[in-house]
Amino acid sequence: MPKKVLIASESSYRRTLLSEMLSPRNEINIVDIARNGQETINIIEMKKPDVLILDIEHKNKDWYSPFNFIIKNFNITTIVLTDIDPNKIDSLEIPHILRFYDYIVKPEGIWKDVIPTIKDKLISKVILAEIRKLNKIDDKVRLLSKNIFIQKSQKVKFKPDVISNKILDNSVKQRSEEYFLDFSPITIKKVPTKIIVIGASVGGPRTLRTILSDIPQDFPAPVLVVQHLNHLFMRQFATSLKNICKVNVKIGKNYEEIKSGTIYLSPGDKHMQVIVKGDRPCIRTYEGELVNFCRPSVDVLFYSTARVYKEKTLGILLTGMGVDGASGLKAIKQEGGRTIAESEETSILYGMPKAAAESGVADLILPNYQIIDEIIRFIT
Repeated sequence: MPKKVLIASESSYRRTLLSEMLSPRNEINIVDIARNGQETINIIEMKKPDVLILDIEHKNKDWYSPFNFIIKNFNITTIVLTDIDPNKIDSLEIPHILRFYDYIVKPEGIWKDVIPTIKDKLISKVILAEIRKLNKIDDKVRLLSKNIFIQKSQKVKFKPDVISNKILDNSVKQRSEEYFLDFSPITIKKVPTKIIVIGASVGGPRTLRTILSDIPQDFPAPVLVVQHLNHLFMRQFATSLKNICKVNVKIGKNYEEIKSGTIYLSPGDKHMQVIVKGDRPCIRTYEGELVNFCRPSVDVLFYSTARVYKEKTLGILLTGMGVDGASGLKAIKQEGGRTIAESEETSILYGMPKAAAESGVADLILPNYQIIDEIIRFIT
């Protein structure tokens, strides 16, 4: 079987060059290329490559730092292309990833000219790479060691681990012109059903498959989901869910009416919120600015749902990096709805649910395999 290879580099030119160099080999299957840590995680989860080729520049620590922890937690065989020789610099300056994984020092010069000098070496390392076996702990979820990943990764780009109510209140002020915090009265006689809203990021696709596949065929409420994915991955994810879910699964469309027995996924790269149109709850999608560094944002969905459905809302915040969704859970709770945060036990990345748990906005903190029971209980 060919080795499934993922290439990650901040340079579009180098990503393309490496892909073109390795693709002709029958022993190698380039499954995808990634521009950053988040894309790398999404691709690893969905396509499960055997080998990661990671191209780093020593001076750009902010770009490659997340890979130290991604590689460790996802246990993927990695070959690092580096512009520094670790044998020729102070040990304190050696990137952490070079201490544990195979590497090739990139030759100096113009890449298109010097890349042939490392081509054979790279191909050999890929073909001979040992594919690490991932331990299967149980049928519902694979638990990963993650404490260092959580602590370090949130320092790179997101807000601190300890989230006070004051921080949650302030975090929603850096918004675009697109409203979603408006709690002014709305014109709707009565919402027809209760509603389930779910937010997830890193590790979310696998957890969502576990939960959503258990929703019964006659489920009497809609389910709206924001998963941090771009539009290409979202289409693939929607297709995979359709194959395993008992209810209808679709990507939400602008101004479509929200109906029971349907799972609506946020479009990739667009926010999704609940609005009222013609006295009926509908979906609105828009591009807008990033919220909590994210688009789609969980907070956008949660705030709008709390405004329309109020106490008939069950908000669920799953695994992910950062704090997106914690403020929205607070809004749902304040409107009388029910709130759940995934526990550290099953979170691949205990960032978003941790923010909710530590700020006291989660009514229940549960492992992901118990959440479906609470969904059924809330609806019935």
